[in-house]
Amino acid sequence: MQIVYLSNRPELLPETLGHVKHFAPFIDDVVVVTPEQTSSAMADACSSVELSATVVSDEEATGWTSRQIADLDHSTRNYRLRAAAVHHDVIDDVFIMSDDDARPLVPITEADFIAEVGQHRRYYFHSLAQWRHDVTDFDKIMLNTLVLLRQRGVPDPHCYASHMPQIVDKALYNAVTAAVADEVTEYAPDEWSTYFTIGEHLNPDRFADPEPFVTLGWPQYPGEWTLETVPPRHVFENFYPELYEPGGMYDGLPTDCQPDTVDTTNREKIIRWHRLERQVRNLSFPDDVNQPWTTDSPMRKLAFKGLHTARGAYRYLTLDDRARLAELEGRVRRLEGD
Repeated sequence: MQIVYLSNRPELLPETLGHVKHFAPFIDDVVVVTPEQTSSAMADACSSVELSATVVSDEEATGWTSRQIADLDHSTRNYRLRAAAVHHDVIDDVFIMSDDDARPLVPITEADFIAEVGQHRRYYFHSLAQWRHDVTDFDKIMLNTLVLLRQRGVPDPHCYASHMPQIVDKALYNAVTAAVADEVTEYAPDEWSTYFTIGEHLNPDRFADPEPFVTLGWPQYPGEWTLETVPPRHVFENFYPELYEPGGMYDGLPTDCQPDTVDTTNREKIIRWHRLERQVRNLSFPDDVNQPWTTDSPMRKLAFKGLHTARGAYRYLTLDDRARLAELEGRVRRLEGD
């Protein structure tokens, strides 16, 4: 089966492909859509992994200039690049669509993407209507997608931007992008949620019922926002290089796939992530792990230490997990000015 990436990181994608080759042997073809200036380096990098790879430039896929592409924000660029690239002749009729930082943690097969009756599986992480943030480009895309889908009669759409690979039907994807072309010229949506939601209305027999996402590292740090949907297990890692740097959550662990030790390494990642999650819940932030609440911020460290020991701590710590994380998120925002 073919896997298709958007990537401008020739130093990172080969590591990801190493994990894919080890854990997903059914993947036998790779397509990389990349800026023209990195095409040569990307081709060289992919060849080192011994997987058949075709490199297509962003400019070739879209017909735009490098400047026109660079002027787009990250999320809008991803939507428009994928909408254009999927038309390319090199793309198979059915393929896996992925970001270059999505890495399998355990062995996977086609059954992780295709149900027993042949329907395509799809993984969501949140309700678009309940996504309350409005700071980043990603947040704006979520709002654009909610409005787009509600105007099309879907009152409570799922968000499928789950930071994990997902299966795509080429003809149906192109039909979806064509159907919304006039509506997304100014307000680009999330390509994953648009496809899996409108695609279901165009071809309801194509998809299995929505399933919870299975991603480690989305969000990057536990407690950055409230997990509305809890992964039942971790199948893919949303890879952040900085987490492997000195002081990072995965400090000391290799980023490349080392077959003899990769299973132990991946279990260690999952344990470390959940250990930090428990510490965050208890407002007991570690001094030896970089995290966004108290690292390099003495005022926040004192503030949270005070919360932990105050008389109200017992009440705080006995709240429902979701409510506790939501309250923590509010406190973090109020401390942003320190």
